[in-house]
Amino acid sequence: MKKIIVFGFFAVLFISSLTAQQPERKPMPAADRAKSTIERISHSVTFTQQQKKDMIDIFTKFYEDVRSQQAFRDQTKMAPLEKARDAKVQKLLNNPKLYKQYTEAVVEMKAQYQERQRPPQQH
Repeated sequence: MKKIIVFGFFAVLFISSLTAQQPERKPMPAADRAKSTIERISHSVTFTQQQKKDMIDIFTKFYEDVRSQQAFRDQTKMAPLEKARDAKVQKLLNNPKLYKQYTEAVVEMKAQYQERQRPPQQH
């Protein structure tokens, strides 16, 4: 009985030390997140420097709106924000071929994000 209690104590101590070592995740500022997003999109789409700057501004505003409206996981809130963002991007790019490349890049990024958010499958 003593061995079970001692083993249980050490197991609890070990588990608590593991959870204490995980750093607290802070959300990335909207401007930094926008820069990161545009850099990732730039691998698939070629922007001018001015378009890149304007895209960062559009995405910064988008991420601020998402955070302020708490639309992270609510598609009914997210869809109008994405539609407004994409309308601004379409107007900025003013090139159907370039806009198509942009939309394909965004769809790919969304798919990658959703894949990362999916819990690992149990075998």
